[in-house]
Amino acid sequence: MKFVRAFGLFILALMIPFSVPGFSGETAASGEEAFSSPEGLARGLYAAVTFDPGNIPDWDYVRKFFLPEAVIGVRKTRTTMEVLDVEAFVKWFEEDVELHKMEERGFEETVEKLKMTVFGDIAQCFVVYKARLKTPADSPGQIGLDSFALIKKGGRWWIVSIINDFVTPERPLPEDLR
Repeated sequence: MKFVRAFGLFILALMIPFSVPGFSGETAASGEEAFSSPEGLARGLYAAVTFDPGNIPDWDYVRKFFLPEAVIGVRKTRTTMEVLDVEAFVKWFEEDVELHKMEERGFEETVEKLKMTVFGDIAQCFVVYKARLKTPADSPGQIGLDSFALIKKGGRWWIVSIINDFVTPERPLPEDLR
């Protein structure tokens, strides 16, 4: 198995085959509707970083999901974690697009399962996702888990933080997220 450098909210260990049976993705919110609900915000971010070959994400749109002071904790390698601000996260993702020739191959992150708790103007969301290159079509991808802290402010929802890890045989999903 070959480990490919992880990226931000959404790990790119694209050469590790792994599947989680029983999950089905749902349509993600896009455009301004992505900011109107906690679930729309979470799903919208995955849609915003998904792109076909010949394209790249609209990074300015991606930035709109986050409070300017948001933090993102990511698994950078199998043994290390790092905390990034929004600009460092976008830069890291841009570097991964170039490093892994993602513009030529396309990339997708699909929501496999979402568990949301909302209380007033705050929300906590666990997302089981699958990240993979679009070509070749049978690219196995990597299952990961993101934990979002969200806040409603100024009439819309924002990401305050995301922490992330990816699933391995030694680190399976928690039972309630399978």
